[in-house]
Amino acid sequence: MHFVRRLTRRFSPVLGAAALLLVLAPTSDAATAPASDGVTIFRGTSTTPIFDSSLVDDCRPGITGTLVGTDVFSFQEVDRALGFEFDATDSATGQITWSDGSYTIVESVDHISINHELETREFTDAHEDSGNTYTAGGVFLFREVFHEVDHRTLIDGVVQVSFERGHIHFFEQGFC
Repeated sequence: MHFVRRLTRRFSPVLGAAALLLVLAPTSDAATAPASDGVTIFRGTSTTPIFDSSLVDDCRPGITGTLVGTDVFSFQEVDRALGFEFDATDSATGQITWSDGSYTIVESVDHISINHELETREFTDAHEDSGNTYTAGGVFLFREVFHEVDHRTLIDGVVQVSFERGHIHFFEQGFC
């Protein structure tokens, strides 16, 4: 049932590319601020509507869903002579309306951090998504929360990887 996670991961390459485009070519939503000692700061926010009509619910076979929501990607990049830091938050909210009339209120957030200095590079993505599912009449059925952390470090050509995969929590009323 990891519909939000699948959706977020499906958009992650697009959002990553969008972040790089925002950093490299700031638009009216992005700002560049010169700072002291040769430091330049880029900031930006991009809001994107989300629509997906091909969702399935792993917990309830046979039903399909349509997601309507909004994704907000905000970032700050600090460029220095010897490297840069990039911090971003990607938040999505929305509602999935299921073919049986039930619905799920969804939220997803990624906190992304990239630090690149000389021979050291670090990348961290702390991800959480959740969904509260209700009957067509508004009665709570269940809540699903998913946590995942991806951390990678490259120091002098040596890669260290740390994953905290798939911590799923269900809170339910005798369903699924």
